[in-house]
Amino acid sequence: MNRWIGGTLALAGIVAAATWAGIAHHQPQYDGTNVLPGLEHTTSVRFDDYGVPVIKAQSDEDALRALGWMHAQERLFQMDVLRRVGKGELAALLGEPAIKTDELFRTLGTREWSKVQASQMETSEPELSRWVDAYHQGVNQAIKALPTPLEYRLIGAAPEPFSRVDVFATLSYMAHSFTSAFKQDPLLTALMAELDPIYHHALVSGWPDHYAAAPSKAQFTAWQKHTDQLDQLLPLGTLQGSNGWVLSPERSVSGAPLFANDPHISFSTPQVWYEAQLHTPERALYGFYLPGLPIPLLGRTPERAWGLTMLLNDDADLFQLVGAGEGYQFDGEATPYTSRTETIEVKDAPEQTLTVRQSVHGPLVDGIFSLPEPTALHWTFTEPRNRPLTGLYQLLQSADMESFEAALETIWSPGVNVLYGDTDGNIAKWAVARYLDRADGVSGALVIDGSISTTLPKGYHPFDVNPRFINPESGVVFSANHPYGAPWEDLERAGYYAPTFRPETLEQALAAQQVWDLEQLKSVQTDSRNGRAIALKSLLLEVAPSGPERELLARWDGRYSPDTAAPTLIEAAYQTLLESTLADELDEGLYQALLGQALIDKMMAVLLADPDSPWWDHKGTEETEDQAAILKAVWTQTLSALPTPIPLWDEKGQMRHRHPLGQVPGLAALVEGPGLAITGSKRAINNMAYRYGTETPIATFGPSTRRLVDLSEPHRGQAISPLGQSGVPFSPHFADQAEAYARGQYRSTTLAPFSGRPHLTFHPQ
Repeated sequence: MNRWIGGTLALAGIVAAATWAGIAHHQPQYDGTNVLPGLEHTTSVRFDDYGVPVIKAQSDEDALRALGWMHAQERLFQMDVLRRVGKGELAALLGEPAIKTDELFRTLGTREWSKVQASQMETSEPELSRWVDAYHQGVNQAIKALPTPLEYRLIGAAPEPFSRVDVFATLSYMAHSFTSAFKQDPLLTALMAELDPIYHHALVSGWPDHYAAAPSKAQFTAWQKHTDQLDQLLPLGTLQGSNGWVLSPERSVSGAPLFANDPHISFSTPQVWYEAQLHTPERALYGFYLPGLPIPLLGRTPERAWGLTMLLNDDADLFQLVGAGEGYQFDGEATPYTSRTETIEVKDAPEQTLTVRQSVHGPLVDGIFSLPEPTALHWTFTEPRNRPLTGLYQLLQSADMESFEAALETIWSPGVNVLYGDTDGNIAKWAVARYLDRADGVSGALVIDGSISTTLPKGYHPFDVNPRFINPESGVVFSANHPYGAPWEDLERAGYYAPTFRPETLEQALAAQQVWDLEQLKSVQTDSRNGRAIALKSLLLEVAPSGPERELLARWDGRYSPDTAAPTLIEAAYQTLLESTLADELDEGLYQALLGQALIDKMMAVLLADPDSPWWDHKGTEETEDQAAILKAVWTQTLSALPTPIPLWDEKGQMRHRHPLGQVPGLAALVEGPGLAITGSKRAINNMAYRYGTETPIATFGPSTRRLVDLSEPHRGQAISPLGQSGVPFSPHFADQAEAYARGQYRSTTLAPFSGRPHLTFHPQ
């Protein structure tokens, strides 16, 4: 990403395009009238104080035309980038630096999958097709009628119309961002092969995974150099976690379910979600939309509220193949690849040709990572039977919990936990995915031997065996990206579940009292304490000598408040501990790759709880170090490296809301949201995460929205977002929620049609 746009921008063009006059020319329209071709009836819009539109229409299709228009006026460049990534067409917009991204997604097959999905929808789902078409009518009219957004003028490009394929391409980008196998499987394979088995307990403990023996390290050293490559290629953020919980009527002051959800996604400008209300004769809906999609992923109606977290199931496997002439060996025979040729259009440069080779396992991905051995990918998402948009649409048509659950069956990938509460008093959590039925002895966590057919997946488990909790006796369902547990351990063997810190903290917090109200749940949702810091604090206090720094740590309540120095101290100590334990046993390439993945905190959860782990002993010394000795050294090294006085937490780190053009010198200040102090912490419920190994932490992901609903009043709710509704710089709603979000505050949301004069009116042509 750091080389992304450079060659596409001329300095004179930047100076000319980024004038105040140009910016003012493209401010969003929040009042007046417009003609919208395709409308059947006049459609009205009123905006709340934060720019959230309340759309009142005489049909769903008219409401969607207005929604598409507003998505385009506020988020067009974001929508364009998302669909182009999913289709492998980004280089046509951004030039040569985006070719590798296009090659990646063309190879994964998301472009072909999107075409298949659009064709299936056209053939068998006329109602959904009308929804998509109506939405795109609004988008394309905005492209035609409104001023060209600033980003296009900066890069000398123009937006193109949207079509049915684009909604599926946008879903493809989202699905890729959910998938951990591309990075963790090669790394874990290399770690297993590199390390003596006495160290393996830290790699495999904590959740139900069990791993087969790893191949030799020599086969996988090349993967070390590429574990971070995917994130560097992608222009926008990924999903990295999430919290959600629903409390039953018996555990609620109001006597109705309490709903909470905060998906954790990479911070970006514009922010991820666009909020909107739709009021038609068919529905009343408050939705949180990924721009480019006509259906919300999070929402509420007068009858129910729902949200999601990442399931972190393993729905992708990598297979190492053995070359045989122009093909590969399979069950002792030379087997030819099939292939297809892709043509990639490149802005201001000749088009590129890409040949994608296909094995029985799936497409070969070694080419896009410059790997020495042929490696193929099996990914559930590109299975034609995977119909996520169908499931989302059917969910909106559901009349009760049973039909809501039935709608989820068509969603095979990406895997999510769907959390649910309704006004009938029901609460539920479903694992929504199709779990791979792997061959006996095959672990999805490692790169698999692809030379024999016995390692291929046997198929998929049916949806009706998936984990789920419906109205449990405990009166609570919750998710912090942990497995469901008994009786589903065998189904959940393969997964990339979060380290135990956040699930344990959330479970303890919700068990602290029996009955709750929304105000009390705010303190849970914004809790910045984390288990790794608390565990390390306890251990350090056992070995640290008296002094002001020890006293600072002893007084610390575990919260990452910007105005205290204790978080700076504990984060520096944790970083020193990582180097003292993990870097000591690993080569530099493996250690640096590990720093950027969740696996590192899973390993530390094991080490902090196990004083006898061999990881505590330094390889380069004659004596055998134990946990206490290493922690004493960590304390001393940490204090010697920190300045005096220790900086406050708000001096050390801040949030960054990345924009695709923000890597160009001078543009970040124009196009990106404000960099406020970090008010959460990595692995806390208020999960604001940063890469270890940097002197100044930059939080690159966190809660993408915080939502709370008491279903005794389903028309009312509480929410907050990291920036604002608009992606247009200097719009009044560009970042008008940012400071309240950083302070842990909320705004009220109301699901209700407006009365009186609309702000904006759309008329038929």
